[in-house]
Amino acid sequence: MLTLAGALVERGYRVDLVLLRLSGPYRAAIPDGIAVYYHLGRAPDPELARYIRARGVALRPLRAGPLEAFAGWCRLRRRFPRVANRISRLRAALGVARYIREAGPELLLSALYLANDAAVLAAALTGRDVPVAVSLRNNVGRSYDERRKFFARALTPEADAVVAVSKGVATDAVETLGLDAGRVHTIYNPKPLGAIKRMAEMDVDHPWFASGEPPVLLSVFRGGGQKDLATLVRAFALVRSETPARLAILGRLSKANREGLLSLAGPLGAESGIALLGFDENPFRYMRRAALFVLSSRYEGLPNVLIEAMACGTPVVATDAPFGPGEILEGGRWGPLTPVGDAPALARAIVGALGGNTVPAEALRRRADDFSVERAVAAYGALFDALLGRDFFRGDG
Repeated sequence: MLTLAGALVERGYRVDLVLLRLSGPYRAAIPDGIAVYYHLGRAPDPELARYIRARGVALRPLRAGPLEAFAGWCRLRRRFPRVANRISRLRAALGVARYIREAGPELLLSALYLANDAAVLAAALTGRDVPVAVSLRNNVGRSYDERRKFFARALTPEADAVVAVSKGVATDAVETLGLDAGRVHTIYNPKPLGAIKRMAEMDVDHPWFASGEPPVLLSVFRGGGQKDLATLVRAFALVRSETPARLAILGRLSKANREGLLSLAGPLGAESGIALLGFDENPFRYMRRAALFVLSSRYEGLPNVLIEAMACGTPVVATDAPFGPGEILEGGRWGPLTPVGDAPALARAIVGALGGNTVPAEALRRRADDFSVERAVAAYGALFDALLGRDFFRGDG
């Protein structure tokens, strides 16, 4: 979403970033030329707030008073009686409604389940004719629990358009949420390929990536069971039994995740070959120097990291998780796909890739070009045109 925002700003359009919570690690990716609004329902990260202000980015709090909150609750209770009593949805909706009244946007584009619900509810609260496009970033059937599915089934059909990040997510959303297929649009995530390639040239200060060292397998982990680190660790142990290799993992891991990973790797004799590198705002420099990028997910929406690794020219191996990897790799044309949860199959694919059975780097980079910012922005522009009834990028109408 930050990449898309920056691309729209570059084309001369006003973009506001509305956060339900002022937190998160991607502060350096906030583009210049936007205003950041944040909801005061949750305590903001003071360090992030200071950083944003120091960048010269406008930072504006959104607060709903008690009378406004009560009036909003009464209004939502009439239209969405089974949703209005959910405090998290009401609080988020009140913040977005306050933004609509203050800023007067022409269109709302939301991402992730709570923001999607809040955007629909806020439009109903204000009574203003603001088109709402919600976006689905993951496998709804697998990533939403029953409570989230209940809210999504009640509210997502009320949006003017639904954006899915892959064809698989689009089909799943229609089936799971009961959506009209004609209002669901597949738009791949925009990737700033030029910036990725520039950042990939930066140095890596880690001895494993030095010349002459054993090949490094790289994976990126965000938390939770979706990425299936257990299968990755088991596969890595099998790989190590056949050929020298190391496994580097980028991303913030909770204490429980770290302990679980190491307790699994220890008895397999793989612990000494695993490095937990933590979060890094520039993962691309590691990707370019890795021998292979490995994705072991159980389910996905459209795994950005797979595209990013290909943009760096790094060979990839992935599980055929629903949904995304199969679309990106076109059924295995750009890298092998293995069954979900099958550690031996993943190990065989890794060993084959380390043995030279890979797609040339330039071919991988050309495939990554299919996910460029320019293509995504053009697709979003066409959608915005349809929702606004004018040429969004020319300002007609």
